[in-house]
Amino acid sequence: MNRIFASLFVSALLMSLGISCRNDLTGFAIVVDSESYRNASEEIDAYSRILETEGLQTNLLVKDYPSPDSLRADLLAFSRAEVPIEGAVFIGDIPIPFVVDAQHMTSAFKMDQKRFGIERASVPSDRYYDDFDLVFDFIKRDSVNRQRFYYSLNYQSSQTIQPDIYSGRIKMPEVANKYELLRSYLRKVVKEHQAVNQLDQFFFFSGHGYNSESLEARLDEELALSRQLPGNPSIKFMDSRRTTFVKFPYMRELQRDELDVALLHHHGGVETEYLSGWPQTDSYMEQINLIKRFMRGRMRSAVPKGVGEMTEVKRFYNEKYDLPGSWFENATDSETMVNDSTWSADLDLVLQDFDIYGYQPDVRFAIFDACYNGSFHQEEYLSGAYLAAPGRTVVAQGNTVNSIQDKWPQEMIGLLSLGMRVGEWNKMVCYLETHILGDPTFRFTSVDPSVDVQKMVVSESANKKQWLGLLDSKYPDVQALGLRKLYQNGYDKLSDLLLETYQSSDFGSVRMECLKLSARLNDENFIELLKSALEDDYELVQRFAVDFAGQSGNPALIPNLVKLGFSHMSERVEFNYKEAIGFFDAQKLMAEYKKQIPEVSFLLHSDPILPQLQEAFEQANKQFLREMGTLTSSSSSEKEKILTIRNLRNYNYHMGVPAFIKFIDESENLAARQMMIEALGWFRLSYEKQQIIDFCSALARDESVPGAIREEAVKTVLRLS
Repeated sequence: MNRIFASLFVSALLMSLGISCRNDLTGFAIVVDSESYRNASEEIDAYSRILETEGLQTNLLVKDYPSPDSLRADLLAFSRAEVPIEGAVFIGDIPIPFVVDAQHMTSAFKMDQKRFGIERASVPSDRYYDDFDLVFDFIKRDSVNRQRFYYSLNYQSSQTIQPDIYSGRIKMPEVANKYELLRSYLRKVVKEHQAVNQLDQFFFFSGHGYNSESLEARLDEELALSRQLPGNPSIKFMDSRRTTFVKFPYMRELQRDELDVALLHHHGGVETEYLSGWPQTDSYMEQINLIKRFMRGRMRSAVPKGVGEMTEVKRFYNEKYDLPGSWFENATDSETMVNDSTWSADLDLVLQDFDIYGYQPDVRFAIFDACYNGSFHQEEYLSGAYLAAPGRTVVAQGNTVNSIQDKWPQEMIGLLSLGMRVGEWNKMVCYLETHILGDPTFRFTSVDPSVDVQKMVVSESANKKQWLGLLDSKYPDVQALGLRKLYQNGYDKLSDLLLETYQSSDFGSVRMECLKLSARLNDENFIELLKSALEDDYELVQRFAVDFAGQSGNPALIPNLVKLGFSHMSERVEFNYKEAIGFFDAQKLMAEYKKQIPEVSFLLHSDPILPQLQEAFEQANKQFLREMGTLTSSSSSEKEKILTIRNLRNYNYHMGVPAFIKFIDESENLAARQMMIEALGWFRLSYEKQQIIDFCSALARDESVPGAIREEAVKTVLRLS
């Protein structure tokens, strides 16, 4: 019998005999290719059995799927079965969807599809499998890597992510012993499922250059985590500036046998965790050594170009910085080159460290808040090495492409302490690129036996009465979950509830959830909430509020933004603030600045501060005026105009909306018109949003307009509505 139908056959047989299935069961799909199953059938079956003991009715699908389409159809059928699946895991060589025309559903990815081609500008994403409201159009199968399939997000599809099931990938590195690694990995998964383990050991790390290396952001994060995580767990923090080679204490921490969760803030690559920058030191000798090391690197870069280029490098730095020639010595000496190479390599954690240093992470769940660490479509990838290592790591969250720094990676994280499966948690916080690598069913034993949030969200998801009742929970993330579920269920009084809850809550994470959900509603209450959030004492709320203010551009926010300019801000809030004010009218900003100046009596030593602030307000529209000049000038090239339009994805110049609409009406360049319509779809919070919706709605109905323009207009309306 084909294993794909085994579970359905058993259920039907029981029903025919008058034996009903347990009504507290939910389903789970284990999808595995035939070769992986042949090599690890015993371990996969053991994994299936352990899930059955936890109340998951498993559906084992052993099949070499010819395309993602057929697998998606099977998952959809299982989601509608008598015992519907709550999630799925893909083991081994399962087709990988690569998605284009959906960059608005990523956190940061904005590569030009036409310039770089869909092979480079697509996003590997299992949202194709777990979000059934998304509609995709097949493009092609990769001619080289036959497991890769390219799809375009249909213009009439839902334009937001809200997965129906959770999913995870168990994919070992493509090495000679990958099936041995798979067997070993599954054995440790079963062992962890058998353990009684509460989330009582938590670690978070701040890498070089992340979130402007803001100490205030990290202090607030630790405070928020201490309140989000029930049961008073141990929370340890490590900063990249702790020591020159933070990699080694970092690895020691992640190898602690008792460590449950690690939240890792750093930059990343497919095979690298970028942990440290060049050290900041007060030692003159160390500073000199760093300069020498840099100079030797410059000399080596010049070697291929010959002795003349090396001489020119020495001359340039000698004349500009008065550096002595001895500082360039031994640049090409073999021993020095090895030492310099080792020094540089030890700043970061790479795949080779698992072999060189015998790195065996024991943290059960690693969260890689970084770019590319979750690139499971590559033969070897960083988070996959964590799973394949002999340690106790059984699951990770990672991104297949680049991700934004200003996000909320610890959203709802307290639910992990209350029995939520990691796949379910990821389902609530994921972007197009965000994936669970490893076992998505893994969960910790709830610290409160009376609370099982996994059961709540699966069996009572649509129960508005339950979620309203949970707004009084002593657990802040349960309150946040209640608000999220009310939003998903279309609760008609939610807007007022969010404003009231924000104004009364002592929990920064609850206020953050209120801000995020209110932004989705984007009504009058959102602007009122935003005014308060600009002065919130939780750095993350204030950081998001400043960003949302720029995305809104509502003139009603100008007094609050100007007032904030006189206040102390964290490095990251200030970074966002300088960008946000560029989306407001400079004259109105200056008028409000002059109005508030007489009331500012607390500023000491203000002479260097006020001129800088005044200049910032005066120059707020400088970039906007430059972009508008390029767009409207007859002397601008089409290439320059295209680049300007693409910039609108990141820079929502609200005052330019009438001109952007005029451009669509008058331009004779079809591609540029379509690109402008697509760019306006990024004006999600803009106070001019309705003008865009009205224009695009009319455009979509105009049959005299080319089909590509009408389809893009439909897509923009769906994105903004």
